[in-house]
Amino acid sequence: MRKPAIALALSAAAVTAGIGSAAVGTGAAGAAPVSCPELPQDRIDSAIRTIAPPMPGVPWRVTAMGGSVDCTLNWVRLDTDRGTGSSPVQILLFDHQKFAGTATEKPNAFTSVVGSSAPGQITVRFRWLNSGDANADPTGHADVRYQVLPQDTPQPLDPIPPQVAR
Repeated sequence: MRKPAIALALSAAAVTAGIGSAAVGTGAAGAAPVSCPELPQDRIDSAIRTIAPPMPGVPWRVTAMGGSVDCTLNWVRLDTDRGTGSSPVQILLFDHQKFAGTATEKPNAFTSVVGSSAPGQITVRFRWLNSGDANADPTGHADVRYQVLPQDTPQPLDPIPPQVAR
C-alpha cells in the first residue's frame, strides 16, 4: 500500500515544483523537463510590441513559456486573445533571455513547442489543415528544431514546411 502513496507524493511534489508543466513540454521530441528562470515581463512585452497583432484590434495573449535543457534558448507562446483552436499562434524566441525573433515570419494555427532534447535547442511542432480535414483536426504536421548559434539568431535546423512558412 505504500507504493501508491509514494507515487502520489512524488506526483504532487513534481506539480508543486513545476516539473512536467505544459510550459516546458516534453512531447516525443523532448527530454526531462527543466525549470528555467522566468523571462522578465518587460522583455516579453517589448518583444510583443515588435510584431503585428494576430488580427486588427485583437491582442496577443501569453499562454506558455519554457526553455531548452540548458536554458539558453527560451520561448514564449502567444495565442490570439479570445481565439479558437484555429486562430493564429506565434512563438517568440529568446537567446540568453534577449528577444531574437519568431519561429516563423507569420503566425500559424496549431503551433506548439513540444520539448528540448539538446542544449540550446527546442522543437516546434507545426500542424496544418490538409484538404478534407475538419477544422479542429489537422493532419499535416512537422517538427522543426531551432538552435541557438554563436554570433547569430536562433535558426531552424530542419526545413520549415511551406504550409507554415508562407
